[in-house]
Amino acid sequence: MPSQLLKPFQKAYGNLDLLPLLTEKDLKTLGVEYGTQIVEELEQLIEDSPTRDCKILLAGHRGCGKSTLLSEVKRRLDNRFFIVLFSISDMIEMSDINHVNILFAIAVRLMEEAETQSIPIKKSIKEQFYRWFAKHTKTEIEQFEAEVSGGFNFSTLFVWIKGILKTNALIRQEIKQEFERNISELVQTINTIASIVQTESDREIVVIIDDIDKWLF
Repeated sequence: MPSQLLKPFQKAYGNLDLLPLLTEKDLKTLGVEYGTQIVEELEQLIEDSPTRDCKILLAGHRGCGKSTLLSEVKRRLDNRFFIVLFSISDMIEMSDINHVNILFAIAVRLMEEAETQSIPIKKSIKEQFYRWFAKHTKTEIEQFEAEVSGGFNFSTLFVWIKGILKTNALIRQEIKQEFERNISELVQTINTIASIVQTESDREIVVIIDDIDKWLF
């Protein structure tokens, strides 16, 4: 392609790249109302769920607006539930996603969101969980504490752990091998974290995982 046409072509290609509208600012600037019935149905399914183990799958072709709809569901439910929303593709390399690291990612995001929302969990209990995460991601707690100015910083630890999960295939493989043989320990840890967060926040927990359909299909 002639060089004088390349830049306009690249700009046009970039303009067609569909990204989800996840923030209130983006929605006000660029959003159009759509999928209101789907949002209402999802909201109702979550509110009417007879068990805490209910699972709901939202699927559709790429670029149809699933991420934007899920973000809207979160905004609607934020005051009534403890919502954890994340994209699995932001935490795990898509080619390496499996049921084990999805569960591990849920555990990480539950504690990270509890920290972000300043849920009053006892420091001793938090440290117990954080050391569990550090152990399974081969994070050296002593080294981490030394590098973080002003003492131990839980929020920064999760940034570190998410970086490890995203970029270190060896750690992901070790987590998979360990918990495939003992998935009950991982599930029990998630249930314990969820129970504590739910009690201290006084809200039912809803975990919304975006991009998981790309792995399923």
